[in-house]
Amino acid sequence: MSNKKRAEAHLDSTFAALADRTRRRILEQLTLGDATVAELAAPFKLSQPTISKHLKVLEGAGLIRCRRDAQRRPRSLVREPMEEAMAWLKGYRNPGTLHFSTPGDREIVMKRAFAVPREKVFDAFADADLLKRWFYGKPGGTLAVCEVALKAGDSFRYVWRDPDGSEMGMRGVCLELVRPERIVATEEFDQPWYPGKAVGTIELAEHQGRTVLTQTIRYESRTARTIALRSAMEHGIAFGYDRLERLLESLEGGKEQSNE
Repeated sequence: MSNKKRAEAHLDSTFAALADRTRRRILEQLTLGDATVAELAAPFKLSQPTISKHLKVLEGAGLIRCRRDAQRRPRSLVREPMEEAMAWLKGYRNPGTLHFSTPGDREIVMKRAFAVPREKVFDAFADADLLKRWFYGKPGGTLAVCEVALKAGDSFRYVWRDPDGSEMGMRGVCLELVRPERIVATEEFDQPWYPGKAVGTIELAEHQGRTVLTQTIRYESRTARTIALRSAMEHGIAFGYDRLERLLESLEGGKEQSNE
């Protein structure tokens, strides 16, 4: 089963468990602390066997766990599946699982998880050959110019060429490059569609082989950020990261990916 299908199966289980009012109230109780079956059954006009059936569903969905405490077997809340469900709900407007937010008045922050070590994600940004395989813009397009920065102080330049032959270029200077954790660089388009420059930051955090990418773009003004928000950049970046996910999976599995 692919990583994406596993994630979807986990979401299915979470939402199925949450569809029942009694199970939601059980979870509400557990936010206050661990509790036994008898303690959880007390607020309901239900038998302990009936509550146990609900607990079995919640355990099967990974929303709670049972532990032994002397003679007691209290249940405790597992927060990760709920957080994943919340993240999905926040990012529902994207074609993939990009989480998009606007803290402050000049920043855009995007987060995306990949089920591979962060060294592999870092390489996908720092290796020109890999960049050309996912960072090519519209389906059928190409990254016609791909000059990457290899250290702080280096310049970089990208030119995207659409299937109709039209081009868009961007250049900048790398301010910080720490493998495999962080890339910071200025960004300026050949034909500015927002005023001023921006500074983009890619940060990679890994936990148990899973990498969370946080991309922050800081604009020179609130006006520039507003113009960026009105564009299709959110969807374009979401599609690009979906493409990157497929590339990373193909590299893990030894398969090739076509430009779609």
